[in-house]
Amino acid sequence: MKKLLPFLSICMLFLHCTQAPEAPKLDVEKEKAAIQAVIAKETESYYKQDFEAWKSTYLQSPAFRKFGYWEGFPEKITCIIGFDSLATEKKKQFDANETLWKGSTEERSNEHFRITQDMAWYTFEQNSYEKDTRKFLGKSLETRILEKENGAWKIAYLGYHYYPFEEEK
Repeated sequence: MKKLLPFLSICMLFLHCTQAPEAPKLDVEKEKAAIQAVIAKETESYYKQDFEAWKSTYLQSPAFRKFGYWEGFPEKITCIIGFDSLATEKKKQFDANETLWKGSTEERSNEHFRITQDMAWYTFEQNSYEKDTRKFLGKSLETRILEKENGAWKIAYLGYHYYPFEEEK
């Protein structure tokens, strides 16, 4: 027994040293609000064509991705790999004052969050309306994947899939 005691003590010490430190407690509601604020800022700065404010909401990295579908685009499906490609496209669009649905309003529903310390994904349905007339512009299924960079949430993936236009009868 006396010989077994030092062995057990070493084993216990080893197990204690190999356990990962406990992660700080995540305030999910606070993180949800921060994520929603980033999405709102991205949308608002897009419609205002404020390039620097818009850009500040994104992970400015080659890892960024954007995939979307909308019948209103000639190509229907869009795909952008890397933030530099997105920034070039948006800068050109803003400079030419070609922002789609400028000043529209969005209503989000069926929101779902998955949040960890440094990464989150957020899915929702979105209805878009003309600002003044409330004319329905479209409904989409949206996905955002965000990463924390220096403590702030940034959009790392932007996905949208608009429902097809309803045929006129």
